[in-house]
Amino acid sequence: MIDFVAKKRDRQQQTAVLWHTRLTSGDISADERRQFETWRAQDLAHDAAYRKIEKLWQHLEEPVIADHSRRKQSSNFSVFQGRGNGLAVVASLLLMVSFGLFSDYLYQPWADYSTHVGERTTIRLEDGSVAYLNTDTAFNITFHDNERQVDLVQGEVEFEVAHDSHRPFRVQAGNTVTEALGTRFIVRYEHSVGAVTLLEGKVRTEQSSNINAVILHPGERIAFDAQNLSDITLADVSTVEAWRRGRLIMNFVTLKQVVAEINRYHRGRVTLLSDTLGNKEINVALDLNNIDAWLDTLKETLPLHVRRLGPFVFLQS
Repeated sequence: MIDFVAKKRDRQQQTAVLWHTRLTSGDISADERRQFETWRAQDLAHDAAYRKIEKLWQHLEEPVIADHSRRKQSSNFSVFQGRGNGLAVVASLLLMVSFGLFSDYLYQPWADYSTHVGERTTIRLEDGSVAYLNTDTAFNITFHDNERQVDLVQGEVEFEVAHDSHRPFRVQAGNTVTEALGTRFIVRYEHSVGAVTLLEGKVRTEQSSNINAVILHPGERIAFDAQNLSDITLADVSTVEAWRRGRLIMNFVTLKQVVAEINRYHRGRVTLLSDTLGNKEINVALDLNNIDAWLDTLKETLPLHVRRLGPFVFLQS
């Protein structure tokens, strides 16, 4: 768990990034600008957090534009070619620090419960249910006399639902609602797509745009997007739930898929610089607390080089 002081500092940084994004969008109202000025004047730490983001942006703007222009002019651009290109890459990476490494900050400041990238935690809810939050997750919850409503904003949560026949327990992720019928299940939701996996009991999943609800039984999984529910498939529960044990397990998948999954847990981004390399099929069982050590061992089994620049990792043939 992050201590109170660190959590407060993180939220100040989140809010500063969010305000800077709004202010530079070109579409901010006079009322929003007044709200920003009020927030900034509330605390010297708010002002310091914003000035840090503002200074970073001012220093990066020209190099990033120059780097983007060079990329357009040369399809053979390599981030490891020469000092000039290297400086442009550093600038790009610093921009990623502001808007990539802290992407979780943009929606979390107002969520009831959340985790940052790489963090996992357990929350006991007031009704006795338990929520296990995976990395980069945020949700809100409302208890009414006749229902318990969870709104999953982003991420992945395993729910152990306390029985209450008078108050259904419902989890909404985008346009999809899953109702627990006395159960333990996982909901994952990112970028308008997600999945529900049932571990114990029974759940009913439905969408407002679809007439038919789907009933899941233990070991079954259903994927969804903004418009559709998939067919029911069988899930490898031990693999789906591996993050609860601090593990990532993936079988018969491409390196590209593995890297995408690792980036959910890794604050510094891992980038593949070869499509051929990314399409290689591998099996993975790694400790989520030792991702960097696992990356270092890849060169022993795959024809690649692992290069680091600060918190960023590049995989190159």
